[in-house]
Amino acid sequence: MRIATVQSQITPDLTENAAEIARHLRNAKAAGADIVHFPEAALTGYVKHQIKDWADVDWPASERALADLRSLCAELSIAAVIGAAHRPSTMERPFNSLFVIDAGGKIAGRYDKRYCSHTEITDWFRAGRDPFVVEIKGHKIGFLLCIEVQFPELFMAYAALGVECICLSAYSDSPMFALQAQGHAACNNIWISYSVPANASDDQAACQIGPDGSVIATCMLGESSQVLGTVDPDAPQWDVPCKKARPWRKLARQGDIYR
Repeated sequence: MRIATVQSQITPDLTENAAEIARHLRNAKAAGADIVHFPEAALTGYVKHQIKDWADVDWPASERALADLRSLCAELSIAAVIGAAHRPSTMERPFNSLFVIDAGGKIAGRYDKRYCSHTEITDWFRAGRDPFVVEIKGHKIGFLLCIEVQFPELFMAYAALGVECICLSAYSDSPMFALQAQGHAACNNIWISYSVPANASDDQAACQIGPDGSVIATCMLGESSQVLGTVDPDAPQWDVPCKKARPWRKLARQGDIYR
């Protein structure tokens, strides 16, 4: 499975954000990607930065833009993970979400951030409840958002579900997030696609992390860009983390080998 990790520019203008996403989708398709992973709030913009009040968000326009991007995914035959606020009509507060669109343009599902920050849960969002897993080209992918990188149990739970790659979207300039993601990748022997916006990447760029915890591809600091990588547990370079360490650690956690 070939995944493009995107470091897109996010603005207060939803139309500009949608055009930026479309441009990266086309570039990723030309590069041979099967799935394209975007930052947190890539479509609608993020609270406190682009969004100052939910009343400023044109929710119908957001739905139309998402529909147009779904059509583009179908046209290109490519899957996408797009960060956006999502407000069901029956709710006052939206979810902080990742929409997962399959290569046919259908919404395969939506991941809603479960561990919202103090500011988010106090003033902005409602929390999601469940993990979400999809399978693309035989590989299981899980999804997390921003400060959820602080919760090792979320990564361990995905690994227990057989996930091989986690798409971690954030709106953060903290180098610590990428370091923590490297640790989770190494401990669970999973790939991590870490996507942040260009306008929050001066100190830490978006990157791809291998199942041994090493950074295998990095976007350019401060620039709208993307990197392409391959999730392949059968590749010889990943023999130890994927074929030896991961199954052995599963046995170790079960504990029978110590009795």
